[in-house]
Amino acid sequence: MFKKTFVLDTSAIMSLVQDITTFRDGPHFAGVLADNEIIIPRVVLDELRSLRHSAGDRSKTALEAARQIEQYSNMGSLQDGVETEKGGILQIAPRPSVEKMSVLGLSPEIEDHEILATAIEVDDFKRNGKGLKNKSGNHGKEVVLISQDSILRVLAKSMYGIHAEELKSVCTPELDNEPGYNYVELPSEEIDEIIAQGYYNSPEPCMINEFFHFVDRDNPEVHYCYGIPRDAANENSVEVIDRASVDYLKVAGEVMGKNVRQKLLLWALMGCGESDPMASDGIRLITVSGPAGSGKSFLTLAAAWERLERGHFDRIVITRPMVEVGRGIGFLPGTLEEKVQPWSGLVEDNLRAIVSMPSPDEGRGPGKKGVHRSPRPFDAKSWLEMENRLEIVPLTYVRGRTFRRSFVILEEAQNLERGPLKVLLTRLGEGSVVVVIGDRSQIDNQFLSSRNNGLVHAINAFRAWPQAVHVNLTTIVRSDLADAATRLL
Repeated sequence: MFKKTFVLDTSAIMSLVQDITTFRDGPHFAGVLADNEIIIPRVVLDELRSLRHSAGDRSKTALEAARQIEQYSNMGSLQDGVETEKGGILQIAPRPSVEKMSVLGLSPEIEDHEILATAIEVDDFKRNGKGLKNKSGNHGKEVVLISQDSILRVLAKSMYGIHAEELKSVCTPELDNEPGYNYVELPSEEIDEIIAQGYYNSPEPCMINEFFHFVDRDNPEVHYCYGIPRDAANENSVEVIDRASVDYLKVAGEVMGKNVRQKLLLWALMGCGESDPMASDGIRLITVSGPAGSGKSFLTLAAAWERLERGHFDRIVITRPMVEVGRGIGFLPGTLEEKVQPWSGLVEDNLRAIVSMPSPDEGRGPGKKGVHRSPRPFDAKSWLEMENRLEIVPLTYVRGRTFRRSFVILEEAQNLERGPLKVLLTRLGEGSVVVVIGDRSQIDNQFLSSRNNGLVHAINAFRAWPQAVHVNLTTIVRSDLADAATRLL
């Protein structure tokens, strides 16, 4: 007798397949769900067929899913059900009849409706013993629709009483608070004591490299200091950061943080105050979350430019998942560079704002003094690319690459699955740093959620790693209109 019956939609299968092929050796996707009954709606096979022709890693995952389903089919009839590696059973359900879907108020033209109708049919059989044919005898047991699609889950639970859940095996745990920043109000004398001692003894264990902002509760704007736990062996000790090195830090000319969190981010991007920021035990991964307009990309690119000029790195590498916002416009013509052009506007916009306008013959770089403005605008992006110091590369093409002495920036990480994230991070060679940037409120990938995306996986996986830092930006600084749009729309 099986414990539960799971009805898997396409997003759940894709997530399971990607998870096991990237991180585990062992059973195929159905085996991960242990000794339970697994039902695949017939329409899922059609969706997987369509996804095989999509771009990037999604097509590879769909192909792998099809391969694993075929291997299960070689073990017996999937219509009757075959035994999985962990003692469960896998079965493909036939299409629900058009008449039954019509009675339920569902459309046979919509894939999610057919998946939901299959779940309803399976649930009816488990309750009443009518409808779906199988050999499990699993009557009266709970039927659970597993989907990464929140709308499908809401529809199943609210309108049809079907238990629906997200696939927890690929989701990060929910956090009580955003890691990376702690605001602590203390009496004035305690602030003085912390500054004099150079450390703070926290009453609770601290996460390594998590910023502290200690303020005088009576005079918070003037009397304050910063701290960061750096000693993994002493979880209660918070080392004081030189306040001036944070508050007055400038990069790429005159770029400064506009608020405390931005200042701390710049300080982290510049190596967390290490005398040798490229030391073997220095900061190697920085995760940055925050809403649009909070300065994530702008400050990261400014710090990358500064460190490039200081000779810390040989080049800047920028990549992102090629996920479109809204309805796509189809395949783009031209060379790879021309195809990437629509996604490189972010780099161009930020470089125009960051870089002063030196004359082209003087250039820009270590040892360049006396830079003056030219009557003709300086195209910093083209200059960097010409000098082979900037590369904008689609994430699809990073497999097999090795980035040495590079400042790597991953944009839009909330639209990235965990598998491709690991592929990118394993491309980092000696002397490289990676910054993972994203906004969990702007997920455009239909197979991802706020608990299952590259940004939160990076934040959670590296929380306790002594060479990683996380900063969460909260304030919109782009413009008053951007701030209003974030709050009001």
